[in-house]
Amino acid sequence: MGLNAIKKAVFSMQTALIALGVAGFGFLVKKSLDATDALGKMADKIGIGTAQLGGLRYAAELTGVATNVLDMGLQRMVRRVSEAANGTGAAKNALVELGLSAEALNNLSPDEQFRAIADAMEGVAGQGEKVRLAMSLFDTEGVALVNTLKGGSAALKEMEQDAERLGLRLSRGLVQGVEKANDAIGTLTTYIANVFHRTVAEMAPAIEEATIALREWAEESIQAAGGPKEFAKGVAVAFLNAGKAVVVSTQAMLNAVIRVANQAGKAI
Repeated sequence: MGLNAIKKAVFSMQTALIALGVAGFGFLVKKSLDATDALGKMADKIGIGTAQLGGLRYAAELTGVATNVLDMGLQRMVRRVSEAANGTGAAKNALVELGLSAEALNNLSPDEQFRAIADAMEGVAGQGEKVRLAMSLFDTEGVALVNTLKGGSAALKEMEQDAERLGLRLSRGLVQGVEKANDAIGTLTTYIANVFHRTVAEMAPAIEEATIALREWAEESIQAAGGPKEFAKGVAVAFLNAGKAVVVSTQAMLNAVIRVANQAGKAI
């Protein structure tokens, strides 16, 4: 291989690696945008600050609880606390046992509710009782969240401060910027998709004509061969002959390699 050929091969490899790197970076950027966008939408849904939700998510992850489990647990907590404040729901009796006022709790933000419950759970004796009460407050997610609640609000605050130092608590302003960027990407994607669909729709008559012409050609070819049965036989024979030709060519090539090898062996 000449020097120019080597240069071309190296350049092609570099170009391919750069393209893969750009594509991979783009994928990571989109994943990050989606994650932050989901954070903002979840925060808005349950009425919590994005920074506060980010801190609680970090605390949950440190205690072995997945983000989606925490999110669902918080969502159910907010609903059940509201129900208890109205004198109904599964959390009503649990809050009484914990010594918490449902009405007062209902006036707090979700993160403040979570911290108040964490402090109250510290006074509960027995892991079984903690699991039972957590189930009443967070539903099935309560079993996992018992670990996150351990240590009360002091432990939560410490983990949230770590999240702040690591830059994991995103402000509402930053999240809104990401949401706008993600919406812009979504709008562009939808626009391109719609243009493509319109293009295909405009091409539909031509596609129909081409399909009809292809079908007519196929019918004429089959009839010319004597019908479907004879046509199928002809196709089968053509494939068999092609296969035989490949086998013969392969055998000839192997024989040539063997002859060369034998001659090389004699020369040695």
